[in-house]
Amino acid sequence: MFWGTSDGISGMEDAQIYDGSDGEIELSGYSKSGYLIVVMEGEYADGTDFVGEQVSVNLTEEDCELVSNFTMMNSEGVNYFEPACEISDDTTGGDDHIHIGYICKDGCSDETYTWDTNNTAIQIWDVDILLGGLFQALGAGAGGFSSCCCGVIIAIIGLILGFVLKSPKEKMALQQGYQAPGVMPQQPGHQPNSTDSRFQT
Repeated sequence: MFWGTSDGISGMEDAQIYDGSDGEIELSGYSKSGYLIVVMEGEYADGTDFVGEQVSVNLTEEDCELVSNFTMMNSEGVNYFEPACEISDDTTGGDDHIHIGYICKDGCSDETYTWDTNNTAIQIWDVDILLGGLFQALGAGAGGFSSCCCGVIIAIIGLILGFVLKSPKEKMALQQGYQAPGVMPQQPGHQPNSTDSRFQT
Protein backbone atom coordinates (compact mmCIF):
# COMPACT_ATOMS: atom_id res chain seq x y z
CA MET A 1 0.00 0.00 0.00
CA PHE A 2 2.84 2.38 0.90
CA TRP A 3 5.00 1.81 -2.18
CA GLY A 4 2.04 1.69 -4.58
CA THR A 5 0.62 4.92 -3.22
CA SER A 6 4.06 6.58 -3.31
CA ASP A 7 4.54 5.52 -6.94
CA GLY A 8 1.09 6.85 -7.79
CA ILE A 9 1.81 10.22 -6.18
CA SER A 10 5.19 10.35 -7.94
CA GLY A 11 3.40 9.65 -11.22
CA MET A 12 1.01 12.52 -10.57
CA GLU A 13 3.98 14.84 -9.97
CA ASP A 14 5.51 13.70 -13.27
CA ALA A 15 2.34 14.85 -15.03
CA GLN A 16 3.48 18.47 -14.78
CA ILE A 17 5.67 19.06 -17.82
CA TYR A 18 6.03 22.85 -17.70
CA ASP A 19 5.96 25.58 -15.07
CA GLY A 20 6.92 29.12 -16.05
CA SER A 21 6.04 32.13 -18.17
CA ASP A 22 7.50 33.24 -21.49
CA GLY A 23 10.08 30.73 -22.65
CA GLU A 24 10.74 27.55 -24.54
CA ILE A 25 9.33 24.07 -24.04
CA GLU A 26 10.45 20.89 -25.75
CA LEU A 27 7.69 18.38 -26.47
CA SER A 28 8.18 14.77 -27.50
CA GLY A 29 5.75 11.89 -27.80
CA TYR A 30 2.64 13.89 -28.69
CA SER A 31 2.85 13.70 -32.48
CA LYS A 32 -0.43 11.76 -32.82
CA SER A 33 -2.46 13.35 -30.06
CA GLY A 34 -2.16 14.55 -26.52
CA TYR A 35 -4.39 15.83 -23.79
CA LEU A 36 -2.31 18.61 -22.30
CA ILE A 37 -4.07 21.28 -20.27
CA VAL A 38 -2.78 24.75 -19.52
CA VAL A 39 -3.58 26.33 -16.15
CA MET A 40 -2.77 29.51 -14.27
CA GLU A 41 -3.55 31.00 -10.88
CA GLY A 42 -6.96 32.64 -10.60
CA GLU A 43 -10.69 32.19 -10.17
CA TYR A 44 -13.54 31.66 -12.58
CA ALA A 45 -16.24 34.25 -13.14
CA ASP A 46 -18.41 32.69 -10.42
CA GLY A 47 -15.67 33.19 -7.80
CA THR A 48 -14.60 29.53 -7.52
CA ASP A 49 -11.47 27.76 -8.71
CA PHE A 50 -13.21 24.52 -9.72
CA VAL A 51 -16.11 23.41 -11.85
CA GLY A 52 -17.81 21.37 -9.14
CA GLU A 53 -21.28 20.06 -9.94
CA GLN A 54 -21.91 22.69 -12.56
CA VAL A 55 -21.90 21.73 -16.22
CA SER A 56 -19.32 24.40 -17.05
CA VAL A 57 -17.82 27.65 -15.84
CA ASN A 58 -16.47 30.72 -17.60
CA LEU A 59 -13.30 32.71 -17.24
CA THR A 60 -13.68 36.33 -16.26
CA GLU A 61 -13.75 38.75 -19.19
CA GLU A 62 -10.32 40.03 -18.20
CA ASP A 63 -8.78 36.53 -18.06
CA CYS A 64 -10.51 35.49 -21.27
CA GLU A 65 -9.02 38.45 -23.11
CA LEU A 66 -5.61 37.76 -21.53
CA VAL A 67 -5.36 34.07 -22.47
CA SER A 68 -6.76 34.67 -25.96
CA ASN A 69 -3.47 36.41 -26.74
CA PHE A 70 -1.26 33.54 -25.48
CA THR A 71 0.71 31.69 -28.16
CA MET A 72 2.87 28.57 -28.29
CA MET A 73 4.65 28.73 -31.64
CA ASN A 74 6.60 25.99 -33.37
CA SER A 75 9.62 26.63 -35.56
CA GLU A 76 7.35 27.48 -38.51
CA GLY A 77 5.31 30.04 -36.59
CA VAL A 78 2.20 27.86 -36.12
CA ASN A 79 0.32 28.46 -32.84
CA TYR A 80 -0.55 25.25 -30.98
CA PHE A 81 -2.27 26.83 -27.99
CA GLU A 82 -6.07 26.68 -27.93
CA PRO A 83 -7.53 29.14 -25.38
CA ALA A 84 -10.77 28.19 -23.65
CA CYS A 85 -12.96 30.76 -21.95
CA GLU A 86 -15.61 28.14 -21.08
CA ILE A 87 -14.38 25.17 -19.04
CA SER A 88 -16.18 21.92 -18.33
CA ASP A 89 -13.38 19.54 -17.29
CA ASP A 90 -11.39 21.19 -14.53
CA THR A 91 -8.97 18.77 -12.83
CA THR A 92 -7.25 21.34 -10.60
CA GLY A 93 -10.02 22.07 -8.12
CA GLY A 94 -9.00 23.43 -4.74
CA ASP A 95 -5.47 24.60 -5.59
CA ASP A 96 -6.17 28.19 -6.68
CA HIS A 97 -5.50 27.32 -10.35
CA ILE A 98 -7.93 27.39 -13.27
CA HIS A 99 -7.93 25.87 -16.74
CA ILE A 100 -7.31 28.34 -19.53
CA GLY A 101 -6.78 26.15 -22.59
CA TYR A 102 -5.25 23.11 -24.26
CA ILE A 103 -2.31 22.17 -26.48
CA CYS A 104 -1.59 19.19 -28.74
CA LYS A 105 -5.21 17.99 -28.84
CA ASP A 106 -4.63 17.21 -32.53
CA GLY A 107 -0.98 16.31 -32.06
CA CYS A 108 2.31 18.19 -31.78
CA SER A 109 5.49 17.35 -33.65
CA ASP A 110 8.60 16.55 -31.63
CA GLU A 111 10.36 19.89 -31.42
CA THR A 112 10.92 23.01 -29.32
CA TYR A 113 8.09 25.53 -28.96
CA THR A 114 8.17 29.15 -27.81
CA TRP A 115 5.65 30.50 -25.32
CA ASP A 116 4.36 34.07 -25.22
CA THR A 117 2.14 34.54 -22.16
CA ASN A 118 2.61 38.25 -21.50
CA ASN A 119 4.78 37.34 -18.48
CA THR A 120 1.93 35.32 -16.95
CA ALA A 121 3.03 32.17 -15.09
CA ILE A 122 1.39 29.02 -16.46
CA GLN A 123 1.60 25.28 -15.95
CA ILE A 124 1.13 22.46 -18.43
CA TRP A 125 -0.19 19.09 -17.26
CA ASP A 126 -0.43 15.77 -19.04
CA VAL A 127 -3.93 14.55 -18.13
CA ASP A 128 -3.25 10.92 -19.04
CA ILE A 129 -0.27 10.74 -16.67
CA LEU A 130 -2.19 12.67 -14.02
CA LEU A 131 -5.16 10.30 -14.07
CA GLY A 132 -2.90 7.25 -14.28
CA GLY A 133 -1.06 8.29 -11.12
CA LEU A 134 -4.33 9.03 -9.36
CA PHE A 135 -5.81 5.61 -10.20
CA GLN A 136 -2.58 3.88 -9.17
CA ALA A 137 -2.54 5.64 -5.80
CA LEU A 138 -6.21 4.87 -5.15
CA GLY A 139 -5.82 1.26 -6.30
CA ALA A 140 -2.78 0.71 -4.09
CA GLY A 141 -4.57 2.18 -1.08
CA ALA A 142 -7.68 0.08 -1.63
CA GLY A 143 -5.65 -3.08 -2.32
CA GLY A 144 -3.49 -2.63 0.75
CA PHE A 145 -6.51 -2.00 2.97
CA SER A 146 -8.25 -5.12 1.59
CA SER A 147 -5.14 -7.22 2.19
CA CYS A 148 -4.93 -6.01 5.79
CA CYS A 149 -8.59 -6.90 6.38
CA CYS A 150 -8.14 -10.36 4.89
CA GLY A 151 -5.03 -10.92 7.00
CA VAL A 152 -6.86 -9.99 10.21
CA ILE A 153 -9.80 -12.29 9.39
CA ILE A 154 -7.49 -15.22 8.62
CA ALA A 155 -5.56 -14.62 11.86
CA ILE A 156 -8.80 -14.66 13.89
CA ILE A 157 -9.91 -17.90 12.21
CA GLY A 158 -6.50 -19.41 12.96
CA LEU A 159 -6.75 -18.50 16.65
CA ILE A 160 -10.24 -19.99 16.92
CA LEU A 161 -9.17 -23.23 15.24
CA GLY A 162 -6.10 -23.36 17.47
CA PHE A 163 -8.28 -23.35 20.59
CA VAL A 164 -10.94 -25.70 19.25
CA LEU A 165 -8.90 -28.35 17.48
CA LYS A 166 -6.55 -30.74 19.27
CA SER A 167 -3.56 -32.56 17.85
CA PRO A 168 -3.70 -36.42 17.59
CA LYS A 169 -1.19 -36.76 20.46
CA GLU A 170 -3.34 -34.58 22.73
CA LYS A 171 -6.44 -36.62 21.89
CA MET A 172 -4.64 -39.93 22.63
CA ALA A 173 -3.35 -38.61 25.93
CA LEU A 174 -6.85 -37.61 26.96
CA GLN A 175 -8.28 -41.02 26.02
CA GLN A 176 -5.56 -43.00 27.88
CA GLY A 177 -5.88 -40.91 30.99
CA TYR A 178 -9.67 -41.36 31.26
CA GLN A 179 -11.10 -43.96 33.71
CA ALA A 180 -14.75 -44.67 34.33
CA PRO A 181 -15.92 -43.72 37.84
CA GLY A 182 -15.83 -46.66 40.41
CA VAL A 183 -13.52 -48.89 38.33
CA MET A 184 -10.11 -49.78 39.71
CA PRO A 185 -7.31 -48.92 37.30
CA GLN A 186 -5.72 -51.97 35.67
CA GLN A 187 -2.00 -52.62 35.82
CA PRO A 188 -0.30 -52.75 32.46
CA GLY A 189 0.36 -56.33 31.32
CA HIS A 190 -1.86 -57.96 34.02
CA GLN A 191 -5.14 -59.59 33.00
CA PRO A 192 -7.38 -61.20 35.64
CA ASN A 193 -8.29 -64.90 35.14
CA SER A 194 -10.50 -67.45 36.85
CA THR A 195 -7.60 -69.16 38.66
CA ASP A 196 -6.52 -66.03 40.46
CA SER A 197 -7.33 -66.56 44.17
CA ARG A 198 -8.43 -62.97 44.46
CA PHE A 199 -11.35 -63.74 42.15
CA GLN A 200 -12.41 -67.10 43.76
CA THR A 201 -15.30 -67.23 46.21
